[in-house]
Amino acid sequence: MKFLLNLLHIIFFISVSYSSYAKCNFNCSKEIKEGKIETYGGSGYIPEKESPNFKTLRWSLYRKIFYRPLKGERFYSVKGNNSYNFDKDLQEDAYIKEQLKNTPLLSYLLYEEGKIKIDEITPQNRFGDIFSNNTMYHSMSMGKSITSYLVGHAICEGKIESIETRLNDWPVLKDTLYYNQKLINFLNMSSGDQDYSKNDESGLSIEKRMLSEFKGSKKSSSIYNYTNLNTNIVISYLWFKYGDEKFKNFLNNIFQDKIKIEHEIYLNKIRDAEKKDKSLSHQFFATRYDYLRIAKAMLEDWQNNTCVGNYLKTIHKKRISKNGAQGTRGRVGLPLSYAGFFHTGYKGMENRPVMGMDGNGGQTILIDFERNRIIATLSVFDNMRFPKRGSFDFKKISYDKIKFGKETSKSNTINSEKNLINQKKSLSQHNIREKNFRKEKIYWDKYFEKLLYENLDEILISENFENIKKLKVQDYDNNWEIQKDNNGNSVYCNKVQNRWTEFNFGQKNWPNYSISYKIKFYENKKNEVETETHIRMSKKGRYTAVIKQFSERALIKLKEFISQETIDKGFLSVEQNDWYNVELSASGKVIKILINDKLVVDATDERLQKGSAMIAVNANSKICVDDIIIKKL
Repeated sequence: MKFLLNLLHIIFFISVSYSSYAKCNFNCSKEIKEGKIETYGGSGYIPEKESPNFKTLRWSLYRKIFYRPLKGERFYSVKGNNSYNFDKDLQEDAYIKEQLKNTPLLSYLLYEEGKIKIDEITPQNRFGDIFSNNTMYHSMSMGKSITSYLVGHAICEGKIESIETRLNDWPVLKDTLYYNQKLINFLNMSSGDQDYSKNDESGLSIEKRMLSEFKGSKKSSSIYNYTNLNTNIVISYLWFKYGDEKFKNFLNNIFQDKIKIEHEIYLNKIRDAEKKDKSLSHQFFATRYDYLRIAKAMLEDWQNNTCVGNYLKTIHKKRISKNGAQGTRGRVGLPLSYAGFFHTGYKGMENRPVMGMDGNGGQTILIDFERNRIIATLSVFDNMRFPKRGSFDFKKISYDKIKFGKETSKSNTINSEKNLINQKKSLSQHNIREKNFRKEKIYWDKYFEKLLYENLDEILISENFENIKKLKVQDYDNNWEIQKDNNGNSVYCNKVQNRWTEFNFGQKNWPNYSISYKIKFYENKKNEVETETHIRMSKKGRYTAVIKQFSERALIKLKEFISQETIDKGFLSVEQNDWYNVELSASGKVIKILINDKLVVDATDERLQKGSAMIAVNANSKICVDDIIIKKL
């Protein structure tokens, strides 16, 4: 009988997972056709001031789920083992259901009296075909509070003496404002770094930042100044204190043995950190139920006056005022105080022990330690302007339910056998989830690549270099500049270097397009200027139009970059310091190069199907380009 139940559980798990990449039904498809996808730079993270449409929200969710590892090298993953299985006594809430049908909200969980009372997830015809119970989702700044919880355990294990401990044993912080500061200053975001921490989204490691922008820095007044760097320093300091293997065991002990997560929780290194750098990002990835398990463990520590529970009570007593630093409206404006990487002092509940985890986009957990209640949300996006588009009603479904909720009995702290999911089943679930993740990624990659390209206008890019503040090309190495031609027209010219210089443009998912531009060649020391125009540029290769100018003659050839194989070539008469019109196109498997409207190369090759573009010039040479136009074919 037990075997049969386990088998049915696995079959159900598989069916739910496979359905997560089934196509939307009619209602979803109808809404998707309305509006265009805005990519906001391509990372999937939408600026808080925006009001994205449904189509953009779905694309953003896809990026957050399937490109999560790109934020940085994976540091460590803790897998579920003998996991805690929630009891449920479910109630209906029509307003919360409505929110999930009409807003960016993905998940809503209410936990009280040791049971989940409300459990709602986005419908299949909204985001449910992409997001499920098994989806690993980004904590954003909820990870700050999880980091604080880790600090409490480190103190209780004696690895750190107390929150008053000074960080004077980590050489990385020497000769910076952070050296010899009390731990509580970091936890309360009051380290006095407000004059230096403007670059809060930096991908550089802590080591590199301390040696550059923070070297010789001096502490300012200890006021609330919300930054990612404070938390990244704290979690990286924990890694330093424990050492590599002991820190991973520390994470296992907390998430596996104590919290008893079901699926997985992992964290990454800071994006550009090298292997030798001990630089962690505080942002975790976990499933919706595992976030609730973490909050449940915090609640029970508080209720049972454990050592970690007393740590939580201590940081709550040490809370400081935000002084209006995050405004007075929306999710982050309701809490007026900050306590050890938790928001607290919520309006109308200033003296109640209500502590909140809050992450960009609507990732929130409110814990009412006094009335024994937890409310957790996950969302694609939240601009905090409800009822306007791009937000959900946090005040009514979370804040009000905590503020006006009556006291309930303590949660059940006994992990009986019926509440545990055994190791074998957890491992089976994890393997199935990973296998399905890979299949889903392939499906959604193709789906959104097609959708994005169909979404584009006929002219993909038009750049005449007249507006320096809104250039549509990317000069990553600062080797190009706008100059004035003889007639006063703005053109784009390279700074002559003893190496190749280039600039990039376009998207890596572009399949069929043409690039046309004007180019002027200048002499170099060897009287030989060589340019390359790359299209369908990707990790797999690129098609390259090579133009070499010798005095009054130019060689034009097409080659495939990685193999360096010349596909076709031709010659053309040219004159020095004249403007020439170049067009390079790839449509299906046909690639053409035209110079001054004359067809020079007409080739067939189908090895590369899509990619972005680049223009480059050889060492010790100068060219200028103008009037770049990219058309969809």
